[in-house]
Amino acid sequence: MNLLFRNLICILESNFNYLSQMLFKNDNSHFLYQDGMRIFWTDEISSETARSINSILDLSLSENGSLVKSSRSRTVITVSLPQKNSESKKIFIKKYVVKNRLKGFVNLFAPSKAWREMYLMRKMVESGIPSTKPLIVAEKRYNSMLKESYLITEEVPNSQNFLSFIKQNFSEKEKREPLLKLANFISWIHNKGFFHSDLTLKNILVSATNGNDENLLIMDLDNAIFTKGNISIWNRAKNLFQLSRLMSSENSFTEEDRKFFVDSYCRISNSLPVKKILKKIEMVKLYSSLKDSYRKFEKMLSRKSNS
Repeated sequence: MNLLFRNLICILESNFNYLSQMLFKNDNSHFLYQDGMRIFWTDEISSETARSINSILDLSLSENGSLVKSSRSRTVITVSLPQKNSESKKIFIKKYVVKNRLKGFVNLFAPSKAWREMYLMRKMVESGIPSTKPLIVAEKRYNSMLKESYLITEEVPNSQNFLSFIKQNFSEKEKREPLLKLANFISWIHNKGFFHSDLTLKNILVSATNGNDENLLIMDLDNAIFTKGNISIWNRAKNLFQLSRLMSSENSFTEEDRKFFVDSYCRISNSLPVKKILKKIEMVKLYSSLKDSYRKFEKMLSRKSNS
C-alpha cells in the first residue's frame, strides 16, 4: 500500500507539472505544438533543433541509426546528431508505442512514458542522483490521442553498463571492490527515495574506469518511482533480490559475490534491521517464484485454448 500511495503521488505530481509546462512558461524547459506533436525540450537544445524533431527521428530510420534493444512497446536506437561546429553528438532515441486504445485515451491529458522518464531524470539530478541527460520529448497524437512518444537523451561519454564493466575489467578476485561500491550506491539512492521496479545491472551505468559512487548513473527510468523520504524495506529487498538474481544467472559472479553484495548493503544500511532485510529478500524470492509459476500456467492455458 505504501508503494501504491507513493506511486499515486508521483503520478499526480508529474501530471500537474506536465499540464503546467504546456500552459505556463517554464525557465528550465520549453514546449511547442507542431504538426500534431507535443514537443518538450531542455536548455541543452535550441528551439531550432527542437523544431526539426522529424529530421532527428528520421535519422533513426537511416543507415546512421543503430538498434540497441527492442520489445513490443519500446525501441531504443543510437544515432549521431550533426552539430554546427562540424562535430557530431551521439544521442539515444527511445520510442514508446501505445498499443492499447484505452491507454491512448488515458493519456489524453496526461503525460506519456517518455515525458515521465524525462521528468524523473531531471528530478533525480536536482536531488544529486546522477542520471542520463534528457534533451527532447516528442509525443505524436491523433485527435489528441497518444500514439507514440519519443525520449531523446545524450550519450554518457566513456560509459558502459555495470555488467559489461565487471566482465571486461575485473577478474574473479577483483570484483569485491566494485560490488562494495555498488552496494553503497544502491543504499544511497534508496535513502534518497528512489525505487526502480525493474532494476538490473544493465540499467546502471559506469561512466569511468572505476566504480566510484559519483560515476554510477541510473537509466531506463520508465519503471521508477522517486519520492521524498526512505523507501520501504520490502522495496529495498525487491531491488536487492533483482540484482542478486541476475548475478546468480551470470557466469561472471559466484554465489560468494552475490552474498557479499547483499551483506555489504546490509552493513552499510546499519540503521535498518539486517535480519528483517534478509527475511524480506526471501519473501520477495518466494513471491517472484509464485508469480513466475502463475505466468507459466497462464501461458499453458492460453496455448490449450488456441489449439
